[in-house]
Amino acid sequence: MSKINPLFFALGIPVVVIVILVAIVAPRLGGGGKFADLTPFSVEAYRKDWATLQGNSYRLDCQVEQQLAFVEGRGRVLAVKPIEKDPTRPAGRIPVFVPAGSADSFEVGQRFKCKLRVTRDLLVVEALERF
Repeated sequence: MSKINPLFFALGIPVVVIVILVAIVAPRLGGGGKFADLTPFSVEAYRKDWATLQGNSYRLDCQVEQQLAFVEGRGRVLAVKPIEKDPTRPAGRIPVFVPAGSADSFEVGQRFKCKLRVTRDLLVVEALERF
């Protein structure tokens, strides 16, 4: 009967755990998480001419500033502050509509990555994740 060297377990198990943790954590630290393939939303372009963005989906990294409205069964309107890559050019706040299907709770200061669809009068959050 062969014996497995205890050194194998002492070194092997921590290495396996580290590899699994890196596989889980690395995608979250990267670009846009599950929305990385979407184009980043440009507040400047939206304010200049929203019609050119209409019907498209974008990624928005934002922080909740305030809940503006809530209607049971319909959803809520949040004022969010986009998290810009260039902090010297702050974008201000923008309103987004989160449909009632979202099971997330929203508190001031929470940060989200959102899949955002531009409609005629509204920025609609189609999906989101905290970060």
